[in-house]
Amino acid sequence: MKDKWLVFCEEAGDKELMLKQGSSSFYIVTSILIKQEDEQSFIDAIEDLKNKILGMKGPLEWKHLYGTKKRNDKLLGRFLKKIGEESPHFLVSNVICNKRETTGPGLIDKNTFMNYLYGLMFKRISWFLGHTNSTARLIIDRNTDKLAQTSLHHYISLISRGQTGQPPRHSKPSWINPEDHPILGLADFVSGISLRSLDNYLKNSHAICNPCLTKRNNCIYRCTRSNYEYQASYRYIADWNYDQLPSWNWRGLLYHPFEYKDDYKNLFQPR
Repeated sequence: MKDKWLVFCEEAGDKELMLKQGSSSFYIVTSILIKQEDEQSFIDAIEDLKNKILGMKGPLEWKHLYGTKKRNDKLLGRFLKKIGEESPHFLVSNVICNKRETTGPGLIDKNTFMNYLYGLMFKRISWFLGHTNSTARLIIDRNTDKLAQTSLHHYISLISRGQTGQPPRHSKPSWINPEDHPILGLADFVSGISLRSLDNYLKNSHAICNPCLTKRNNCIYRCTRSNYEYQASYRYIADWNYDQLPSWNWRGLLYHPFEYKDDYKNLFQPR
């Protein structure tokens, strides 16, 4: 019998690759995978912990979290820790694009850029579904224009078919708002914390990191003793990207551009 999964996808950051005043240095795509049979118990855990720990009465979305709480690393870490402990088994996959290190005229168009990064995500998910003989239903944030939705739907189908050598093992995307589904809201929350954490490091790291005397913007990749303000809470997200499944070793986190990936292993490996 095939396992049936739900895949919830959200992103954070500016889709344009060109950096402008006030735009984010990173673009983050997050997917959360949960078995269909565990959907309601996962929702119940998210709703309960959202109220108890974060004090949020409305939908779980990063933009709705009060400003001081966004800067409370201990609070965020506690919320993520409890989500991991009290929820049914789930998987997280992130694609993290550092726009300062990404070049190429083919990615300047925002739809092409978004499709490319979602494509990296679905290469990983397609291989997982094929290897575990599973199927999935896709739920993606609808806060994008119709042209982008059509383009992304077509691109994901091509990526999945090419990766598995067969028709995709997942449904056509269902487009919904994050506030309408707590798991999609959690994906948005994970993307928001990731984006803020990484942007914060780039803006506030010292020119030279005293513990290891590493040049600016490299310390985050090589050392855990830097002034990485959101390290504690973001570490839970990094850990969620690594999991062991029967006959499958999940490695969900992807960093773009790939030529730098070996320099990033310290931050992005489990504790």
